Amino acid sequence: MDVMEDTVERKPKVSIVIPVYNDEAHIADAIESALEQTLREIEIVVVDDGSTDGTREVLREYEGRITCLRQSNSGPGAARNAGISASRGKYVCFLDSDDTYMPDKVAVQSAFLDEHPEVGLCYSGWLDVDAATGSVVNDFSDARPEGNPAKDVFPPHFPSFAALLRREWLERVGGFDERFRNAEDTDLWWRLWAAGCVFRRVKGALAARGVRPKSASKNVSQACKSTLILYRKYFAMIGSRASRAVRVRRLAGVWMKLAGYYIVKGDIDHAKQALKNALRYDRRLLGERTYWLQLLEQLDLKYPLGEGEGIKSFTSVWRQLKTLASNVLDDNDRRTETESLRKATWALAYALSLHAAISRRLLQAIKWFIVGTMKGRGAHAPGFAWLLVRRFRR
Repeated sequence: MDVMEDTVERKPKVSIVIPVYNDEAHIADAIESALEQTLREIEIVVVDDGSTDGTREVLREYEGRITCLRQSNSGPGAARNAGISASRGKYVCFLDSDDTYMPDKVAVQSAFLDEHPEVGLCYSGWLDVDAATGSVVNDFSDARPEGNPAKDVFPPHFPSFAALLRREWLERVGGFDERFRNAEDTDLWWRLWAAGCVFRRVKGALAARGVRPKSASKNVSQACKSTLILYRKYFAMIGSRASRAVRVRRLAGVWMKLAGYYIVKGDIDHAKQALKNALRYDRRLLGERTYWLQLLEQLDLKYPLGEGEGIKSFTSVWRQLKTLASNVLDDNDRRTETESLRKATWALAYALSLHAAISRRLLQAIKWFIVGTMKGRGAHAPGFAWLLVRRFRR
């Protein structure tokens, strides 16, 4: 590893670690947002993880203002660990090359940790911003509430750039697991949680995530496989703290998500196998709308209902998934296929309705609510109707 520059002379309060790999188009914006922090007791450590584009030339423009390391391509976890080792701040935070901080990000969070010595990690809300236009796509200013590591199996979910944590906690759990190329930040949060680290939320958006069209969907398969490994590792670590019900729902949910990914790719055989794997954990999962929703979130459901390429119509999704569910259920349990398919049908319709509601498609939400109510004989209609109303009020 070559150290290109290190000009910070006095020990900083906060270290900002920025890994980058082949992102010459965005790295300057990330660095500028770090340099513009209102808290001046900071250092910025950029780790070039073996870039082959013009990233290194961009970084040279910041000589004298940042510490820059270069290493062979080893993945985001290894890059962050290298940045941690080269940094000296009391607190550490992470910023990916296509994301940015608000000017008071580290000032607000470091002050919070100063005031609450029992807290090991604090996290903020954030915005999802279209990388091309700069417009806000999603507002997560009110991040999920924290929890209690003594009672809750999992900590709240938040991206790596939302967090700021004490160095001693990083050292205690050993930093990032470099074997992961996906979900390495989630793995770190879970190990911190299992070790008893106290998480606290700072309200308000203090960072922005750059969103690029279809950038996430390309990695869904690898992310799901990493998540399965991550769950198994974590469940082995915490033992009986995770009930069988928790294990089942988490692992089955990953397989449902993976089934949705294969459907988008047109790989129905692998989608069918993914559903079968999900059913091995929970034979009743096709009768629950929450599982179907995890699958639907991978699909491209647009309105108005143009057919075009891929899966773009709620109606075509309905037909295809009903057929797929019928085939999978028929393979798994011929004796109960009829009743199971009826439950799967109304659960799928309600999931379509909820998906439409989340996307603010009122007519589609109403249509599939009616279909779900008819298929489910109305037993779940009142409670689900209230859920839809709450969604539209947000």
